[in-house]
Amino acid sequence: MSIDDDTETHRPAVKNYRILAYKRWNRRWTLIAIIVLLTFTYVYHTVNLGELLVDTDNVSSEVFNAIKESNISTNETLTESFLSSIDKKETLVVNKTTPCSLIPIPETYWEMTVDRSLAFVSIPHTGSIYPGETVCVRVVVPANKHKIGDDLLSNFQTLPGAPWDSIMIDMIGINTGISVPVQLQIVNHRQNSDRGQTHVYEADVVLYDVDDYRPEGYIEFRNAKWNPEQSMGPQPLDPEAIVVSPDNQEISVVDKNNTSPYSLSRYLDLPLCTEPNLDGRWISVKDLPFNQRLVPPPDNNNRVWLPYHCQLKRYTYKMFAKCLIRRYPLMHWFGDSNSRRALKKVTTLGRWCSTPDTIKTPTCLCNDNMEAFPNYMANNRIAPIDINPIRGGLTPTNFVGYANVPIGNSRIVAFKWDGLTDRNAPPWASYFDSEFSNRMGSPAVAIFGLTNWDVAFSNFEYFTREVDKLIKTVEMAYKDSTDIIIRTGQYYCCTSDTDILWKRRYSRLRNHYFDKYLIDEFQRHFYGKRRVRIWNVSRISETRPYEAREDVLRCAANHARSEVVEIENQVLMNAMCN
Repeated sequence: MSIDDDTETHRPAVKNYRILAYKRWNRRWTLIAIIVLLTFTYVYHTVNLGELLVDTDNVSSEVFNAIKESNISTNETLTESFLSSIDKKETLVVNKTTPCSLIPIPETYWEMTVDRSLAFVSIPHTGSIYPGETVCVRVVVPANKHKIGDDLLSNFQTLPGAPWDSIMIDMIGINTGISVPVQLQIVNHRQNSDRGQTHVYEADVVLYDVDDYRPEGYIEFRNAKWNPEQSMGPQPLDPEAIVVSPDNQEISVVDKNNTSPYSLSRYLDLPLCTEPNLDGRWISVKDLPFNQRLVPPPDNNNRVWLPYHCQLKRYTYKMFAKCLIRRYPLMHWFGDSNSRRALKKVTTLGRWCSTPDTIKTPTCLCNDNMEAFPNYMANNRIAPIDINPIRGGLTPTNFVGYANVPIGNSRIVAFKWDGLTDRNAPPWASYFDSEFSNRMGSPAVAIFGLTNWDVAFSNFEYFTREVDKLIKTVEMAYKDSTDIIIRTGQYYCCTSDTDILWKRRYSRLRNHYFDKYLIDEFQRHFYGKRRVRIWNVSRISETRPYEAREDVLRCAANHARSEVVEIENQVLMNAMCN
């Protein structure tokens, strides 16, 4: 069986934990959550802590349960001064685009030791900014001894440079529905290194599109449970509310003189994209001020993915095949079943999963593991594929060697591997024997798709050793003229893998830090020696609206559905051929 083997196991969904979203939650109980939070902090400094804990355990527990059930009903009694007090110290010293590093963190944040206090968002400056400017966003996670409890905490450790808490939070455009992920970083403070203390995280978030934005998100895990490295299996998602004030946490991006270079009206004036590591957003087709056929096709939610700084043109696979013949006559592609799905699009010239009667089948939505595929031996460990713009990609008929590419074709040699794990049979390093270059030829580009299997089945220390080994192997096996493209793992969120057979250790942060190590090491080692580019497919899915990201709840294999595979391929084709 492979990692993407279909399963009937149903994993528990996150039941609408996009906490306190402005359109869906009653303002009245949101204000009460703020009252409770601030009262904890205030009373802590004025009364005996032992007396306080007697009363607040039940109160805060009730508030938390009510937040999840959306049923708080109480009097609305909150003054403006009390509501704004949580950020008073910050707003006195900050300009609108001051980075987080220059904005003091109130000492009261670190002193929030009242048990079961709710985490909250703090935005020092609210109001308006211009497109492309930054806003500082902080999340404060008060200590919670009940979340530590009797856990075998020694089995849960963070990865180097990673936090104890896994927090998913976005800035959401109220009118456009654009989601901008907030990449929270650990604040340099001694308490952040201690599992049981209050933690503070921050990020400078760039907002490009005109809209009014509010933070939205939740805590996925505490106590490093997002990283079950030792003998522990994946842990059930344990979401917690993050309080968002209804009145003072909104940012408006305004373009007063209509001069923003990020405006959709100027999108077609941008230069064509030449790199596959792009920052962008998903735009509703109805909001496009130009013909949608000028850009890549939309996803199943009728949104198109558009980068901020360059223009993606819509490539046909015939155009891509011509480009390969001209510029990349020989390519090596190492990858798992996610790469296989990309290659099925390429080899069928885009016909795979493209019709209304197929696009909603299980194969196209999630799992193609058992699909009979005639174009090439998709499940073979090594499969040569000859590509031209007429026939697409097929297994060679008169095969005389991997390096001998027929005239009028390009060739992709597809290596199917299970990441760098010990589950590869034969071991991945066995491909690269002393005759590898002579036997396989010297490709113009080599693509390496990693981290999906590695996150699922390896520990981080093993992965780092294998990455170092891979780098040395690449250096010996390929000439400096061979470009390297690193394909990130698929984005993962909103659940945890509870399949009793596979027990894959997926988590959003774990996937991120495995990708980060791989990318950093390849770029560091080959800097100035050869070209290394990052095909960031994870970023594409990370910027989808929350509802779209929850596709993983219906796909145990964590494959991107075929519409998203198409977008991923469009990014690659633009980067390789523009």
